[in-house]
Amino acid sequence: YIDMSKEQANFRLDSDAKAKAYAVLQQIGINPTDAVNMFMHHIAMFGELPFKPRIPNTKTLEAMQEVKDGKTTTFDSVDDMFDRLDLL
Repeated sequence: YIDMSKEQANFRLDSDAKAKAYAVLQQIGINPTDAVNMFMHHIAMFGELPFKPRIPNTKTLEAMQEVKDGKTTTFDSVDDMFDRLDLL
């Protein structure tokens, strides 16, 4: 016998990430409650997250700071990006 009792939990989520995640879950036919339960069951069964968290390296941290500081470059297309980066 497995006790499958349920308990209410409240979480604060980033609204943009939530909307995008809910759309993906809907496309694959999984409701958000089941997705969270799958996540929690994985942690409970294996004692780890279902992905490998990584500490960003220096270059990644610098890029993240540039985004925060508004120092990003945008491109009109992939071709524009490669042209401007002299990679073609």
